[in-house]
Amino acid sequence: MSARPVGASARSEIFSSRTARSTARGEEEKSAGPLSQRNGAAQAGTFEGIGTSDDMLELEHVIGFTGHFWETMQAHPTEGNVYFKAMGSVVAICDILDPHNQKFLRAHDMEISAMSVSPSGGLLASGQVGTVHQPGYHAPVIVWDYYTKKDLFVLTGHTKEVLLLEFSPDERFLAGTGKDSLLYIWDMQTGEVVFGKKFDEPVVLFEWAAIRENGRRASYEIILCSPGGGPQDDVKHCELAYDPVRAQWMLHSNNVNMPSGGLSRTYYSAMLSPDNEFMLCGTSVGDMLVFNLANSVYRASVPVCSSGLVSIAVNDETGEVFCGGGDGTLKKLQGRDMRWELHGETTLDGRIVSLSVMAGNTEMLAATDKGTQYRVLLDDLSATIIGTSHTEHITCTAFGSRFDVFATGDAKGLIKVWDLSDYATIVSLTEKKSGGVTCIAWINSTAIVAGFVDAFVRCYDATSGKKLWEIPNAHKGSITSIAVHADSRLAFLTTGGEDGGVGVWALKNRELMIQFVEHQKSVTGVCVDVKKPNLIHSCSMDCTLLTYDLIKEKRIVSHMVREGAFLGCSQRLDSEQEIVTGDGNGRLLFWDCDYQKPTSMVQDPARAKCNSVKVSPSGRYVATAGDDHLVKIYDLVDNGQLVTVGHGHSENCLGLEWSGDEKQLVSVGEDACVCVWNFYGTGLDDGTGVP
Repeated sequence: MSARPVGASARSEIFSSRTARSTARGEEEKSAGPLSQRNGAAQAGTFEGIGTSDDMLELEHVIGFTGHFWETMQAHPTEGNVYFKAMGSVVAICDILDPHNQKFLRAHDMEISAMSVSPSGGLLASGQVGTVHQPGYHAPVIVWDYYTKKDLFVLTGHTKEVLLLEFSPDERFLAGTGKDSLLYIWDMQTGEVVFGKKFDEPVVLFEWAAIRENGRRASYEIILCSPGGGPQDDVKHCELAYDPVRAQWMLHSNNVNMPSGGLSRTYYSAMLSPDNEFMLCGTSVGDMLVFNLANSVYRASVPVCSSGLVSIAVNDETGEVFCGGGDGTLKKLQGRDMRWELHGETTLDGRIVSLSVMAGNTEMLAATDKGTQYRVLLDDLSATIIGTSHTEHITCTAFGSRFDVFATGDAKGLIKVWDLSDYATIVSLTEKKSGGVTCIAWINSTAIVAGFVDAFVRCYDATSGKKLWEIPNAHKGSITSIAVHADSRLAFLTTGGEDGGVGVWALKNRELMIQFVEHQKSVTGVCVDVKKPNLIHSCSMDCTLLTYDLIKEKRIVSHMVREGAFLGCSQRLDSEQEIVTGDGNGRLLFWDCDYQKPTSMVQDPARAKCNSVKVSPSGRYVATAGDDHLVKIYDLVDNGQLVTVGHGHSENCLGLEWSGDEKQLVSVGEDACVCVWNFYGTGLDDGTGVP
């Protein structure tokens, strides 16, 4: 981003007008209500008119960054420890020194595909993939006030996907390009479109250059690229100027002079040189093209890396240029025009999709498409990992016997073991050809056992990640659920499959002890009875809940409903140790082995699918993860009353798990994010006699 600080007087004028509009908007928000909840930090609170406590559930931290889109992690230009990153459809404001310090900007309903920070750091713009929740695949752009954490403008016009966002150096304008081949330029004082044009192909490169005084209104120099006109016509040198005759802003463009043979390139990134004389462009070939702006002419092609030059960043003080390649190489170049020298090189894990120099010009942020985020010293390019994350839907999570360590698995076959004290990854391993992880459990605190789409059950050491054993073809289809029981007398593994079968395997030798094939559809949950480990419970998409006796080797209890496929099950510790099922109609049903029908029911207020249901270690609470992106907690002692709601995810929640001390809760979802919640209930020490 070719950011240059705006003058103090101009900045004061711009922000004074914004403050007035923000104040007026704030009065409207007080009466509207939902907007402030939507844009503020994730929280628990009032839900659908039901009074819930916002003191019981607190979002402590969110782990996430997919690297699906370029330049979606950027440093704040003036505050050295602050940076922004996209997590699903949420913009997170993070602190490098304090991982607990996070704030969230919510307004998008699809994954964020583009971001830009204004030169002063006072504004942030974010654009998204076209929504599927409304007709037309609209992809709005949101402009945020960094200081108030509120949205200033919702800019519409783009569809399909926003590709690029760029603030002008004086923060007067914001430019946005999209997959719909449209270019929009908005006025940041009014939020109105001052220029719009549809190209033959999407504009894949846009960079503001010099600003020239031109009477009452300045003119703006722009470099853009829209493929489709042939190699000679791809890169254009433009001027945005106000036409007093037509009373509108006009964009005048000329082709940049290219070599006579042309250069067939796909452009990935662009940056102005510190002296504003040259435009540096990264391409799919892996070279850096140099253009002289004064003469609008191509000057040089500098080979940098393989697999494309995806990201470019510039140190304005030293003139050093940092290039992030698709092959994971990060290189430091210095020079100008046709002469460039390599001054340093390092390799990161994955394709480098974001580079951003931090305030102070001593460090930079880098991020890769494998979800790894780095802090890099500009002097020697030494890199320190500041965060890792999943990049695909996280399907499952589980705690072992330790309260500070948990595991997650995703649809790409990646398993991670996390340390809650600093959110660092203890172990990261991938089964690339497995089709994805579907379920996960612990064997005490030493090993992880997981089920996969390829019908394998695999076990790994929780410290080293070494594979200990595997059970091939455990079911005819995916492994859909898993549970472990291990004590001094009995140790076995229970699996549920897509084929409707339930298998019981000896942990000692992994031999099949017994198999039940009673369900007509996929098994969605299995659990070992909390009082009698010889009893196993399973629920299925066929709307049945079954109980098996391992001693009698047969099914002993059967429950069924007419509609509402069961999506998960857990078991109460108090009362009659009823089984709790969550279904596709948003119901929690409580089942006693002595009664055919449910003994009680709790209806989700939004009737959202209950993708996961877990009774707390004390037995007092039950938590659910739903298709409405929310985590909900119900008090079983208080007749299943909804006591708190947590909004942390930006897409459907797929799984959750309690820590053994009931002080924390971890939820995962389709946004590839892990939400860590602090829970302040009274289940373990309230003196009620609940276990």
